[in-house]
Amino acid sequence: MIFDTLKEAPRNLKEGIDWLIALKEGDAVENVVALGAALHRLLSRYPVGFTVLPALENVKRISQKFLEQPELKDQPFVSKLLGRFKAPLNKKPGVLAKYFGNIMESDYQNVIQTRRAKPEVVAANVAQVLYGTEKFLEDIKDPKWYNPTYSGRATWDASCAKDPEACAVILVGIAPMLYTGLRSLKDATEIANKKKPKSKEEKHLGEILKAVGYKEPECQGDVSSVNLLKALSAVDEQVLAVLYDLAGYWAFY
Repeated sequence: MIFDTLKEAPRNLKEGIDWLIALKEGDAVENVVALGAALHRLLSRYPVGFTVLPALENVKRISQKFLEQPELKDQPFVSKLLGRFKAPLNKKPGVLAKYFGNIMESDYQNVIQTRRAKPEVVAANVAQVLYGTEKFLEDIKDPKWYNPTYSGRATWDASCAKDPEACAVILVGIAPMLYTGLRSLKDATEIANKKKPKSKEEKHLGEILKAVGYKEPECQGDVSSVNLLKALSAVDEQVLAVLYDLAGYWAFY
């Protein structure tokens, strides 16, 4: 299915990366700056607690369904994230939880406020995510067969310019999906890369790749852990941290 508007939320990692790349259509810098400003306005105004935004809830359900896939859900970090869709997150963690790193700062603090992040910083973070995910896609796709999820009509100007926060809500809602998909791929890639070719770990990596939305012929047939390690090189811990924070766990879970 091809979408003609960015207000149609992506349903897996593949579609999520296509959504991000579609933002570049037109003036890429101006579009990312506008999205960063909209994200800043949205995230900065909600305090620590639990706020229900109907538009966001619709997108959160898409992320939840993605996380519930058999290939993903049994990972400890995914199981932990899934719990947040079912019950409000504890916003007052104990000292031990903080000390042993069982929680992230954005679980219990509005990090936009506490870090005094400006809109341009948020935009720069989005640009970093866009760069890392676009490199990943360029390295694994087969250009002859790859079909982007969003058509040329799905642009920032056409979809988001009049209501930037509507598109910001979509990115906030799919952030757990993007985080989970990319982290799952990175973890499986690093494990498989330590094993021999055609190992069960390499097979599992292929299953993860399909679960997040990448299948032949759109995806190159020879994608191995070695290739994926290179493709994911720009999806570093900082990119994952940005996606984690963009979910707004302190306010919406």
